[in-house]
Amino acid sequence: MAQAERVERHADALSRLWPGYWPKGQPFILYAPDIGAVFGGARLPDTPRFRPGRLEGAEFHFVLDYPSGVPDTVLLRPDGADDDLSTLFHEQFHDFQNTAFRWVSGDGHQEFVDLNAIPDLTGFIAALDLERLVLQAALLEPDAPARKHLAQTYLALRTARSADLPAEVLAVQQQREWSEGTAEFIGLQAAHLIADRPDATLPSAIAKALTTPSQNDMSLVSELLRWRAYPVGAALTWLLADVGADQWRAQLGQGVPLDVLLRQTIGEGSVEDAAAAAAHFDLPALTAQAAERLAQAPEGVTTREAFLDQAPHWLVLELTAPVERGKEIQLSFSAAKMSPLADGAIALPHGMVVMEAPGFALKSERNPALIDVPVGVVTGGVIAHAVTLPLAAADLHELRAGEPFLLEKEGLSLRIAAPYEIHQQAGRTRISFALPQEP
Repeated sequence: MAQAERVERHADALSRLWPGYWPKGQPFILYAPDIGAVFGGARLPDTPRFRPGRLEGAEFHFVLDYPSGVPDTVLLRPDGADDDLSTLFHEQFHDFQNTAFRWVSGDGHQEFVDLNAIPDLTGFIAALDLERLVLQAALLEPDAPARKHLAQTYLALRTARSADLPAEVLAVQQQREWSEGTAEFIGLQAAHLIADRPDATLPSAIAKALTTPSQNDMSLVSELLRWRAYPVGAALTWLLADVGADQWRAQLGQGVPLDVLLRQTIGEGSVEDAAAAAAHFDLPALTAQAAERLAQAPEGVTTREAFLDQAPHWLVLELTAPVERGKEIQLSFSAAKMSPLADGAIALPHGMVVMEAPGFALKSERNPALIDVPVGVVTGGVIAHAVTLPLAAADLHELRAGEPFLLEKEGLSLRIAAPYEIHQQAGRTRISFALPQEP
């Protein structure tokens, strides 16, 4: 309850972080399944402030548009009373981006990048680590002119690293920073605001997140081109605010990449600046560390075929609807690790997937899953979702087209009112379910 009250008490200040973001009365829910839910901001007249017990459909850490009766209700499961709620603000900013932001390029939305296309992967990793250290130094530098010079040096290093990179790598890098980095910045800024922390503490919080990741079992693609984008994008956003870039929020909303806008605002350092930074932060040592990380990195699964080789039979669920009914389909998924694949799908080694629509309900827990992306592809006025799960063919022996189907087993619940199409082939069963034009 105290967390919700802090958010509401700072509602005016939150609404000023970004024009159109977090409007006054923004509905939100803070939810602890073993206790209950606190409803904050705008809510229906008959909705209590606190509702004990579990909420139906609140299966994940956060839900962007929980069906509370008030549009755009964001739900979060805080990690205890000390949670800073940055995830609440981060995810709600994504919801805001969906309508207020427009990416200028058609490229960059995919998750997967073929690392083999990078000519010198060891040098690429070392260069990223060097850039992170320079960017971190810029955020921690108290002197404004020195801070600007470090930011210019960072841009010079980035330009040098980008010279030989394929266009698709650059596009993914810029798009992730633009989308995830700005959301990370707002999440941290809002969390600092409701905690009544001084503005001066924000850059150090972002700088802390810029620490080079230690060796772990995360796929290199995810580490280098997704998770790196969160703190780097947040740092670039903070620097744009710090130097007072002209209309920077509006320009980002129009799809200008963060590094491009910062370069337009402050310029770029010299070749000599970049060489001095490489010497100061010991680029040869960073290169040796990068080579070691690369040698120890798990190979991971990078193709759909390799992922599907992990089980003898798979169930492919296709859910389609007219665009007008697209919002009636809800697809959510989460996992500790996610791997982007070469064809654009996302592989979840073990995770949770929930897909719901009128007449259709799927819940898979602790199972591998393949999610086709972009999620909700629109073709010919029809929006489509596809999820692939391992399932023995024997579990589908009662499946018939046009007849209700119900399956309940450990880790999997599936209910389909009437599959309209079933395709079976070696190792795969494909079930298609479509919402009609009219409810």
